[in-house]
Amino acid sequence: MGNNTQITHPETAWLVTLVPVALVILAALLIIFVLRRPVAMALARVSASRAQQHASNLPAQLIPDPTLIYVAPAPSPQAALIMSATVAGVLVVGMLFVIPTLVGLLLMGPITAAALWGLLRWQEARYVAHLERELTPSVGRMSALLRAGNSFRQTLVRLNHDMDGPLRHEWGFLLERVGSPMVNREGIATHPDVVGALAVQTLSPRHATFLNHLSVAVAQPQDVLVTRVMAAYEAMQASDRRREEAVTELAQMRYSGIAIGLAGAVMALYLAVTQWERMVMAYSSPLGMIMAVIVVASLLLPIGGGLMLAQADDVDY
Repeated sequence: MGNNTQITHPETAWLVTLVPVALVILAALLIIFVLRRPVAMALARVSASRAQQHASNLPAQLIPDPTLIYVAPAPSPQAALIMSATVAGVLVVGMLFVIPTLVGLLLMGPITAAALWGLLRWQEARYVAHLERELTPSVGRMSALLRAGNSFRQTLVRLNHDMDGPLRHEWGFLLERVGSPMVNREGIATHPDVVGALAVQTLSPRHATFLNHLSVAVAQPQDVLVTRVMAAYEAMQASDRRREEAVTELAQMRYSGIAIGLAGAVMALYLAVTQWERMVMAYSSPLGMIMAVIVVASLLLPIGGGLMLAQADDVDY
């Protein structure tokens, strides 16, 4: 009788590695999906903790009353699930081609946590950008409503009814907390108290500057309040014009950084396609993984640098 020898075909050997890795990733995603509500609660707690930590790091005279702690909206659990699934998919590809399976499984937790932290920071950046886009036209409407004889509270109610975004959330905080009993002193929170507390907690420097003006003016007679809001609106318009001019002048720097980064990425992609086996061999060792991180960072730095250097801010109003 001939020998019954089983032969493993190299072209299908990747299935041996894929099956256990895919089962582990599927189990992790299933756990994340089942625990989506606890994930949402955890993100909300992280946002609240960051808000309290930010408030406690302020100078003693600026620390707001516990009643007036402002918490920005937390990332949605759907975004957290998408980020976790993306990290899992990237690790699957890495474990199939470059990263050893055990190393990939050990890195899954820390990398997912780092990705969620990055998601939180990205959400904050989007929040600030959206708020600042709304700020100048909303202050213009506030000025018009105050000139028409509306009180400050009536103005906020009408503005909040028409807005939909981060600024509505923050100005809604002003409406909700006025009249709340204070913890560290007797009495209730007044408009200057709430506006001043939000000024030191908002994530937007431009909004903080406006709220600092407003906290002084809101306790003044109506004509003084109208004058100060009008002056702030005119100054914000001038600030927006200066910032747009600066961004236009810095556009060349942004485009140069993006062009250099994309050129390097295209060259790296070409080398990966034409010499894939050599690339896997070069970057599969522990030292090679470190070099891979350095190479990726060097490709991304011109793009990130161009985008960062092209930013222009102007809160002098």
